[in-house]
Amino acid sequence: MRIAICEDDAVQQERLTTALKDWAGVRKVNADILCYSSAEEFLFAWSDISFDLAFLDIQMKNIDGIELAETIRKTDSNMLIVFVTSYKEYVLKGYDINALHYLIKPISPAKLLPVLDRAHLIIRSRNDDIMILNNHSGKVKVPFADINYISIMSHTVRIHTNKEIFEKRITMSELHDLLPGYFIRTHRSYIVNLFKADCVYKESLLLSTGEELPISRKNTKEVNNAFVRLHVGR
Repeated sequence: MRIAICEDDAVQQERLTTALKDWAGVRKVNADILCYSSAEEFLFAWSDISFDLAFLDIQMKNIDGIELAETIRKTDSNMLIVFVTSYKEYVLKGYDINALHYLIKPISPAKLLPVLDRAHLIIRSRNDDIMILNNHSGKVKVPFADINYISIMSHTVRIHTNKEIFEKRITMSELHDLLPGYFIRTHRSYIVNLFKADCVYKESLLLSTGEELPISRKNTKEVNNAFVRLHVGR
């Protein structure tokens, strides 16, 4: 996991670096942390180095963090970006860049650690986790991150992605045990990838695809708590 810190305050840069190293040590994550004191310095390095996650200070000279993020997004939609700022009024503008999160200085471990856990989960889902499924062409590797939700019909599990629907003979409980933690059982007939969820209501969940799936009464609290932990970083 390669992480960039773009921060022109040397003290803040050192504190964030230490916190990231502490998190990586506790979570046993192999983290390569590189620091840059300006947007220009970051962009020069970025031409040769790819990053999974970047912490960008918004208030920097010449090119600020928002402008830097806009430059990144022109060619890289996958890099996870966390804005660091002393001023809350920058937050909404930051989310226009599709930022993962924002952190207000001084950064507390209580706020930072859940963001790092979430980032690591997203990166793992992109790179590591796949399921081998069958379709008309044969066996296909399907990343867990590409799955929107899973349903069951007539004892056959149906795995829904944007491109196609796969079928597999397995019980919902057995399949749920194979999935990463960001999949949750919302109903006896549905398992949902929470990264694909836009809104959670009392009795249903709205996906980014526009589909609305039911939430059973007994699962309401668990689904709401899981959604908040994943998307709010608490």
